[in-house]
Formats: sequence, structure tokens, C-alpha cells
Amino acid sequence: MIPQSQKEHRHRALELPEVISGILVLFVVLWEACFEGVANSPAERDAFIGASHLILCGLVWFNSFVVLLHFIMEWVRYGLPGRFLWVQLLVGIIASVIFYGGVWNIFDRWAFLASLVCSFLLGGFSIGTIGAIVRARRRSPVKGGSRWSPAMRFFTYMVVLVLLSTLILLTPGATYKPISLVDALFTCASATSITGLTTVDVASTFTPLGKLVILLDIQVGAIGVMTFSYFVLMMVGKRLAVRDSMSVSGMLDQQGVNIVPALLRAVFFVTLTAEAVGAVCLYYLWLGQPGFPQEHLWGYAIFHAVSSFCNAGITIFPAGMEQAGVADNHLVQAVMMLLVLIGTVGFGVYLEGITRLKERISGKRTAKRWSTNSWLVLRVMLIVMVVGTLGLTLLGALEPSAHRENAAFGLWESLWNAIGRSAGFALSDIADYGPVYQLFLAFLMFVGGNPAGTGGGVYAPVFALCVLEVYRVLKGKQDVEMHNRRIARNTVERAMATVVLSIFWIVFTTFVLLLLEPAVAQHPQGLVKMLFMEVSAYTTTGFELGALPQISDVSKLIVSLNMLFGRVGMFTFMLIFVRQQEPSPIRLPETRLPLT
Repeated sequence: MIPQSQKEHRHRALELPEVISGILVLFVVLWEACFEGVANSPAERDAFIGASHLILCGLVWFNSFVVLLHFIMEWVRYGLPGRFLWVQLLVGIIASVIFYGGVWNIFDRWAFLASLVCSFLLGGFSIGTIGAIVRARRRSPVKGGSRWSPAMRFFTYMVVLVLLSTLILLTPGATYKPISLVDALFTCASATSITGLTTVDVASTFTPLGKLVILLDIQVGAIGVMTFSYFVLMMVGKRLAVRDSMSVSGMLDQQGVNIVPALLRAVFFVTLTAEAVGAVCLYYLWLGQPGFPQEHLWGYAIFHAVSSFCNAGITIFPAGMEQAGVADNHLVQAVMMLLVLIGTVGFGVYLEGITRLKERISGKRTAKRWSTNSWLVLRVMLIVMVVGTLGLTLLGALEPSAHRENAAFGLWESLWNAIGRSAGFALSDIADYGPVYQLFLAFLMFVGGNPAGTGGGVYAPVFALCVLEVYRVLKGKQDVEMHNRRIARNTVERAMATVVLSIFWIVFTTFVLLLLEPAVAQHPQGLVKMLFMEVSAYTTTGFELGALPQISDVSKLIVSLNMLFGRVGMFTFMLIFVRQQEPSPIRLPETRLPLT
């Protein structure tokens, strides 16, 4: 048995050159993509000719050599290496071959994209090594332990991701025309919080690199930065600490750390499967469509499949959702609605379904009843979808407005808005509807999707618990009961606190924005527009009535923070500043107050 101290000592001898070379690889490839990718001609990019690329080749080969040396030493001294070293060595070999072919002009332009991916992976491995060192030191027996709560780490990681993405979007390689710092920050905050509000036209402003950054922000923001990093660690053979497992289970609203590995696998299996199938369907539905850009069809299909599943609501069509092949194609809209719905359900429900399916296939006896969470999620989601569709249809038909469509399309668009209440894709201008329609849609956005899903809002089950709590008080019952179960008191109290805090925050920020934007406030529909925008930002929806282009940079920054707060959740965000106390066995005497 090899002492752990010897392994750690030997690892430290190779950490420094591996980490430095990997970080330099990431830095140089970012420099090449952000600054030299625009200046160079397509032929130069395809041939990988350039001084920075030669430097990048040398760094990749050096990093691969260090990893190979690491691999050999591990094998000779301690036996077959772990999964992480196997993956790292494989990526290093592939990267070395690609860069060799690039220098000698053997491969075509697709190898350029492969070289970028491999370079990012090598840099990511180095960052992972730094993270492992930090995690190992945190696990050392020091007094006090970690001072950062899961909520604080989640919010901090999101802010860091937004800032890094903003820096890339400000480079010449990310945009066709320069944009301001505030617009870049707003776009990254919107993508990371999967909101969909934008202050610039995504299609005409950003280059393929900029759109790739936005797509990565959407993907990582939808499943969570911490969830994504923990899954990568798990896939390369790293075990999660108990504290990390508790963080994941808390972020995904699941109980118990023993289900975290299976939960992470379910998250990525459902995500990748849904997005891949959706991208294939969209590609073949758009293939050969007149007026639709065919030269980058796979890029359009992948981007909109990811944006739909993640409930992001960001589109890269030149004409938005009015693009030919989208606005007039109900099959395309049905695929996008289905992706939005699949993302809204929640990964906990999928985990339970996958587990039950595996047990049935293997012949094991499965439980007759689904969990109360899945039972509530599926029923509330169906109720909100039906009530929302019927309500929007009636209001659209009865309320005077500038929107005029036939009855069949009105029903279809109402279904689209009810399902996409946290996605933000708009088939028509919401501003053309009447104020009652807009306020009812804002209410649906506030209700939102489901916990541990890609939707936003306060979450439909949370709102349902508040309704049931009010019903319990009116009936004089002792507990909230459903599915032959008594709901825990702290769960109901947390649901009530979430709704109350969310309402207070939306009203407060609306007042602040109305004070900062008197021109919008004095408009006859100013209050409705500003309230609707704040609800859309906080619930990470993306619907808008036209107030966003009229506000100042200070207001845009406030809306950006509002989107991040909404993604984290107001109750979770408040836990960053308020430390919860253990229940005290001593209770003060009870008294009553007049309420009527």
C-alpha cells in the first residue's frame, strides 16, 4: 500500500509545470480567438499560420509531454493511473496531433475548431488541478472550516462567469461592431441567468465566437456552474466531498447526499439527450427552407435547441422569431415548445423516472406510488398550462388591443406563451396586447417552472404550497396535506417566505426604476411596462414590452443584478446575509393580536 503522503509529494513535483503550461495554453488560445481571429484571413485561420499559434503549439506539446511523464510515473510506481490521467493524456495526444497537422497545413478548417476545444480542455484540466489543490487544503484539519455557504459560492461563481464572459465579448473577435461595457455585461448576465432580455441585436452584433460565448453561458447557467464543475470532476474519477455533495443536493432541491452522483448523471443525460434530439429535429425541419440561412444550419439548430431547453429565450435569427421557417412553421414551434417543457419539469422528476425504469427493466419491485414531489410537480404544471392557455386565449379575444389574429392562432400562441412563461420566445409583439393580458402573463411568469429545472419564477409547486397554506388557514386545519402526506412545516414556511420576498423585491425595484426613468414613468403604460420588465427579469423569462431600449445604463445594471438574483432565488440569496439559527428548546409565552 503506497502512503498517501508519497503520492501527494510526487504529484506536487509535476503540478507546477503542468498548471503553468495549461494556463498559458488557455490564455494564448483566447488571445488568438479574440484578437487575431478577426485580423487573419480565413485561409490563415484554416492553415493555423501565425506567431501566436506556433507559441500555442509549443505550449500544447510541452503540456502533453508533462502529462505523459506524469502518466508513466504513475503507472510504473503505483499501477494503472486513474480516470483523470487517462482522459488528460488522451486529450493531450489528440491536441498534439491536431496542432502538428495545423502547422504543416494538413487539416482543414474543422481542425481549427477542434484545436480550440482541445486547448480549452487542457486549460480546464489545469484549472481543475488548481481547484483540487485548494479543495485538498480545505479538507485539511483547520479550525473553522469553510466560511462560504453554498448560496454564496453559487452566486459568486455566477458573477465570475458573467465577468469573464463580458471581457471576451468586449474583444474585437467577439463582435462585428464595438459594444459598450454595460451592454456586454447585460448580455452575459441575461445568458447566464437564462433570461433572454437583450439590449443589442444578437444576430447582427456578435461573431461566431461571441455567439459561442453566449451559448456556453446559457448552458452552464441553466444547470449551474457548480453542478457543471462537479459533474466534470466526477466523470474524470474525482470523488466529491460530503460538503460538495450537500451543496449540489441543496442547489437542485434534493434531499440526501447519497443520490448526488446519480442526480448529476441524470442532469447531463437528460440535458444532452434532449438538446441533441431537438437540434437534429430542427436541422431537418429547416433543411431546404427558402429564406432560411442554410450555410450555418447546424449552428442555428444547436443554438436554438440549447436556448429552448434551457428556457433562455435568446435567438440568433436575423429576423428573430419572425424568421421564415420559424414563424410560419408549427412543427418547428412544437419542437421548441417540447424542449421548453422538458427543461421545465425538473431533474429530480427525471431521476425518479429513470430509477423506476431501471428497476422495472431489471425485474426489481418498484414502489407503487411516485414521490410527493413528482406528484405535485406534474399536476401543478398541467394545471398552470391549461389555466394559462385558456386565460390568455379568452383575454386575447375579449380585451380590446392592437393584436388581431384568427382564433386558431390565438389558441396556439396562448399555448406557446403559457408553456414558455419562463422561456421568453415571443411569436408576436406582447406590447400589442391589452394591459390585462400583459398582467396575467406577468402572473404566469411569476409562477414560473419547477425546482431543479431550467425554468424561472418562484416555481409553480412553491406557489401551490402558498395557496394550500391559505386554504389550510381558512379551513382551520393543522397541516398542509397532499398525496396522503403531511408537508413539513419548514417547507411551507420557506415557500411563503419565497413568495413574499419575491413580491417585495419586484415592487421595490420597480419603484426604483420608475424614479430613475421619469420619461418611461410618465408614459400612459409606463407602470405596466416597467413592472412587466422587472417581473420578466426576476423570473428569468425574457418577455418585454419595449421599456428596455429606453432605460439608462444605471437601470440596465440594476436589471442585470435583478436577473442574477432571480436565478439564484431571493430566499437563497437572503441566506447569504442571514445566518440561520438552530431551533431553541426554549419558547416564549404565546400571545394573540387583533387582525380584524
